[in-house]
Amino acid sequence: MRKYWKFTAIIAVIVLSIGAFYVNSAMSATQYPKFVIKEQSGNVEEIKSLELEGGYHEGNSMSYTNTHFKISSDGSEYRDGSSLIDQLMGQPTPIIKELQEKYRDFMRGKGQNMDSFFENDQFLAFADVKYKLGVSESSDFKFVISILDKNNGNTTSYNIKVPDSSVVNHIFVEDLQVVDNELKMITSNTIRENEKYYNEKHIYTLSISNGNLSSNEVIFSIPESQEELQSDAQLIQTDPKQTNEHLVFLKTESKFIEQEESARIDVLSKKLVSYNLKTKEINTIELPENLKDKQVSFFDGSTIYFTEFREQKLVVSPLIIENNQAGSEFTIQLSNASSNEQPPIILVKESKLYAVNQISKTKSSVAVVNVKTGETLYEGEVVRKNTPESMEEFELYIYEMSVK
Repeated sequence: MRKYWKFTAIIAVIVLSIGAFYVNSAMSATQYPKFVIKEQSGNVEEIKSLELEGGYHEGNSMSYTNTHFKISSDGSEYRDGSSLIDQLMGQPTPIIKELQEKYRDFMRGKGQNMDSFFENDQFLAFADVKYKLGVSESSDFKFVISILDKNNGNTTSYNIKVPDSSVVNHIFVEDLQVVDNELKMITSNTIRENEKYYNEKHIYTLSISNGNLSSNEVIFSIPESQEELQSDAQLIQTDPKQTNEHLVFLKTESKFIEQEESARIDVLSKKLVSYNLKTKEINTIELPENLKDKQVSFFDGSTIYFTEFREQKLVVSPLIIENNQAGSEFTIQLSNASSNEQPPIILVKESKLYAVNQISKTKSSVAVVNVKTGETLYEGEVVRKNTPESMEEFELYIYEMSVK
């Protein structure tokens, strides 16, 4: 039996460590406050499918470490209350979690980045880029693709070398769409050429029927930043579970100005560019004068939503891209919000706009609005439950919102 004593000792240490972890977790869980979404007006059913993720800090602490939580209409849940594996691996977003539960076999071994997935009534697709990490640079870039046909339950997988990857320094998938039985992979590529680096936006097209990579289009080539001048092209956020034939990019040129005690970035030019995945047409969207200085917040496939703070209210201005026609403005009451803070998180789904403050003192406003009528369907606030009288001021930070 002596030869087994080391093995027995190791098992005992592991068991004691796991036990100590869960005891410690249970004892420390009470240190974190509970948060709820408190209704102010409207129908609480409007937020039944809403989930927020964020953190908080009290006093002078600026660290959000170990205060990650989820908030829904049922209350809040901390990562610290989850299993050891969940804490090590990280918790998936509600959409990814739903896919994992519904398509367990397909989702096995895949990442949690929603940008790498596409789903409609017929297909669930995944695409990512794998590569070899070298001492000075990466190499051997390959697309790793899986497509589930929901009609027959069959999954097809491909490993395809990225075209012209010899000049690629880095590449990642920004979005996936399926149009006319073709998988469109929208990527951001960092290109290395003559010891200089610049960015390109690509669309790689894969035929779902035969698995051939039929095209590689460069939509934009963003020049390398020079000293204080910077250029960028940003894909405007959309609903990750919605099929879109159009992409919208925000192209900006900025100047970095360094002063004695501070620095700032001045935007020199800004324009919106749409790309039609079906016709491959690129069009510059002409902005009305009243929209040029507003924040570009969301694109629902047909309408771009611009926002700005005005008289302590969030003003939303829709722009329909098909005819470049401005829709009717509507306002959202977000308490404790101002133009000096980070813009709120915006999401539009099924003609409803959801908005929440990103950063706010002690509470964060939540609103749901009908985008067609401008009617406010729900107003509420994320507040601390059973707030103690001696509590220090704290700050909430909401960094993600999802609607199932």
